[in-house]
Amino acid sequence: MKKILVIGIDLGGTKIKGVLLDEKGRVVKAYEHPTQARLRRQKIIKNILEVINVLRAGKSEEVKGIGLATPGFALSSGRMTCMPNIKKLEGFNLKKELQKRTKLKVWLENDANCFALAEHMQGAAIECKDSIGVIIGTGIGTGIVIDNMIYRGAIGGAGEAGHTKLVLDIHEAGHIKGIKEVEDLISGPSIIRRYEELSGKKTYSPVIILNKKDEFSRKVYAETVYFTGIFLANLINIFNPEAIIIGGGVSNLPYYKDVQKVVNKYAHPSLAKACKIRKSKLGELSGAIGAAELALSMIS
Repeated sequence: MKKILVIGIDLGGTKIKGVLLDEKGRVVKAYEHPTQARLRRQKIIKNILEVINVLRAGKSEEVKGIGLATPGFALSSGRMTCMPNIKKLEGFNLKKELQKRTKLKVWLENDANCFALAEHMQGAAIECKDSIGVIIGTGIGTGIVIDNMIYRGAIGGAGEAGHTKLVLDIHEAGHIKGIKEVEDLISGPSIIRRYEELSGKKTYSPVIILNKKDEFSRKVYAETVYFTGIFLANLINIFNPEAIIIGGGVSNLPYYKDVQKVVNKYAHPSLAKACKIRKSKLGELSGAIGAAELALSMIS
């Protein structure tokens, strides 16, 4: 019996990460290449093909398909939309192009969905039936897995929870003073921006808020914990997941115990108790692994 292999590609604004996965979900090979997102479209496609060809080398007969994790999302036609970090691919049918160039079946999926699927199948939510993956980095990405399947919504855009709104203050007369998107409150750039506003100092990393001797760091840390907890509590109240898995650069902050306290306060007690909040296990390859798992499920 011939071995079945699939390729998973995570197309990021900076890097293209790829894995070769066997039928048991094991990573056989991994490779990455710069995206060069500011160059012309054909150069970006050439870079994607470079990753595919390296992973496929010597295994062409065994490779049966490609899954591709993409920022934004792909319409059912295969056209790319909502691609702020790779604008040259906006409106382009990447699926059709890659199928033509590789002679393989290609499946496209939102990168946060792939992250959620990878952690659900192989990572921190492996024992769950219902879980949510949240990427907190430059922005916020959310993938929802219900009954072991990605929930995509009407046009494939489900999980854009970073764009949900929080009311920051209400005047006595009931007028709303400030509404902010979650992404503008808990992402890496928003943490940096808030610290710089308060302190007047320049910083380049959210890690600055761990400095307990700095009053501005303490304030921004408290705000970040509070808004992250509210955000996760809202997800728990809506979806009742068994686990929420946090990935992305901000996930490395050691704030989980404090976030859990906020979740326990604002989520329904029974739902909060049923949900575990965990850091991702698969690291930087999670998107590529999830894309490969998607391809594997389609072939199977």
